[in-house]
Amino acid sequence: MGIVKFKDMGSGLNLDGFPHELPPTEWSNGRNTRFRDGYVEKMQGEALVNGTPLFAPYGLFPTQSINGRYWVYAGLQKLACVQNVTHTDITRTAGAYTGTADDRWNGGVLSGVLVVNNGKDMPQFWGGNPATKAANLTAWPSTLRAKVVRPFRNFLFALNLTDNSAARPYAVRWSHPADPGTLPVSWDITDPTKDAGQFDLADTSDVIVDAVPLGQSLIVYKENSIWQMDYVGPPYIWSNKPVPGAGVGALAQNCVVPYAGGHIVLTQGDVVNFDGSTAPSIADARVRKWLFDNLNADTYQRSFAVPNYRRNEAWLCVPRTGSDWPDTALVYNWKDGTWGIRDLSQASAGASGTIVYSLGNSWDADPDPWDTDDTAWNQYEYTQASPRVLLASAVNNSLSLVDTGKTFKGQAFTSYVEKTGMSFDAPETVKYCKGIRLRVEAQTGTVLNVYGGSQDDLEGAVTWTDPVQYVVGEDLQADMEFEGRYLAVRIESTGIVSWRLKQFDMDVTVVGGY
Repeated sequence: MGIVKFKDMGSGLNLDGFPHELPPTEWSNGRNTRFRDGYVEKMQGEALVNGTPLFAPYGLFPTQSINGRYWVYAGLQKLACVQNVTHTDITRTAGAYTGTADDRWNGGVLSGVLVVNNGKDMPQFWGGNPATKAANLTAWPSTLRAKVVRPFRNFLFALNLTDNSAARPYAVRWSHPADPGTLPVSWDITDPTKDAGQFDLADTSDVIVDAVPLGQSLIVYKENSIWQMDYVGPPYIWSNKPVPGAGVGALAQNCVVPYAGGHIVLTQGDVVNFDGSTAPSIADARVRKWLFDNLNADTYQRSFAVPNYRRNEAWLCVPRTGSDWPDTALVYNWKDGTWGIRDLSQASAGASGTIVYSLGNSWDADPDPWDTDDTAWNQYEYTQASPRVLLASAVNNSLSLVDTGKTFKGQAFTSYVEKTGMSFDAPETVKYCKGIRLRVEAQTGTVLNVYGGSQDDLEGAVTWTDPVQYVVGEDLQADMEFEGRYLAVRIESTGIVSWRLKQFDMDVTVVGGY
């Protein structure tokens, strides 16, 4: 056989297929790697930002006012805002909130005013002045509660209601439209002089989960169906209709990522791309089985999704079996159509927005060693020119900027890809490999660990060699010897490094048959 080349290795992970049936450009396993532009690369790390929260954060919202940009984080009993490292308690004066860890915070910004909601208390609003506390939403009926509150156009929408202690899980109520810079003056659906209204989406028995804008429509996600709401004006104000043939809904609140191509939705049993009319799977035969085999059945409703727009990615943050909070992100690149997996630190919430933090450029704040730090001189990581992903952890009482640097909060982490079950179209023969060559971009001196592996039976475990160090800029190949009917390769980094791989080559010889 000689030198066998594996080119353009950026097609992503396929965790559901049989490894021996995968295309040459797909990987059978990996962690903390992303796939784009034909490359596989180590993901960037994460860094603590904005100091220590005043209390454990369970919800996270970016907002902006004439006073500046802020992040608002929500606890079980309190609200706070942070700008740079200045944290201010903005909890309502009426008393503490009463939600639990499973009462998920939701909301958004209407006309420059942040509205947040936990499903147990009256929705809260905050105008962006740290000197002013949050307060109960004006004109909100005192006996009404909503699982979800979302802004769209100049309306607020309340979904999955409890009205005077009576559950209305199919109900949608909308406010009277708000004037710019103000909140709605009425939610009274009996007042003929106002445009507030309500209807039930009760054609199907599944309950309402969330609502997210798509173009000129508000898309309502139930557990197993999708509904479209459109503005039609008086007397009906808003229309509704089910999306025929969608056949899916949302797994939990905050599990929809909007992007230019529609919505990426984590559903009850799949991940789909909803474009307004159809919802084809983007996970089937790739990561779908792996995801739902590993999803914690007791805490799955703590899952959430967040867009990483600068990387064209949707991060689907989920708790695996044994974890109470999301410890894993399935990362989908909607431009390249690739999947990767990233470790998380028990995330309780996430959002995309402008980072308000200005202490990241000091010598003491840079976690990377001088000899391996490849960031540019005077580079400003916390730019306000593009949104970044911020994750909250109630377990760790922290706020973290992800996709930055080469460490997880100052600690090195393992990044690897693995390709097993390679038969070279000759499963009946025994192959011998004496070396693996990498076509990798990294700083000279970067150390990668390369493993070779083999199987004689697809049902058996892979037998791996000891790791061989491949030093970028010094080594031509990683020399090792292994043989079997099915061969395997694992490429790994454990240090404070960055790298991306386009191709690897194997020096293979057929040495026998059955």
